[in-house]
Amino acid sequence: MISKLIRFDVINTKQKSFIMKKIIALFVIMLGFGFTANAQQKKAAVKSAAVASTATPQQTAKAATIEKAAISDVESLNSFIPLKDADRQSLKGLFAYKHELLSDAALSKERKDIVSQTIEAKLRATLSPEQMAKLDQNTKLLNTLTH
Repeated sequence: MISKLIRFDVINTKQKSFIMKKIIALFVIMLGFGFTANAQQKKAAVKSAAVASTATPQQTAKAATIEKAAISDVESLNSFIPLKDADRQSLKGLFAYKHELLSDAALSKERKDIVSQTIEAKLRATLSPEQMAKLDQNTKLLNTLTH
C-alpha cells in the first residue's frame, strides 16, 4: 500500500529511512494514546465501583427512604391517573431525584422552589395534555408531587 503511494525507486536511502522513521513514530504515538485512553477508562470504572461499595449504613438507609418516597409518589399519581409502565419508571426516577434534592438540609427556600418548578415542568413534559389537565384539577396531589 505504501509502495503505491511512495515510489521508492526514485527516493534515495536517506529519504527512505526518514520516511520509515516517521511511520514508526506515528505508529508508536497512536499506540501510546490508545493505551492511555484505555487506562483512564479502567480507572474511572474502578473508582465508581469503589464508591459504590463504600456506602455507609446511613447512606443506604437514606437511599431506601428516597426510593420508598418515590414509589409512593408514583403510586399516588397512578391511582389518580393510569400510567404506562415506561411512564412509571421515568417518573420514579424523577421523584427519586426530587426527594434526594429536597432531603438536603442546606438547600435554601429559593432553591427548593426552583426544584419544584423543574419537577412540575418535567411532569408536564412526560404526561399527555389530557392527563396534565386532570392533574391540574387536583391541586393537592400536584402540590404533593412537586414539593
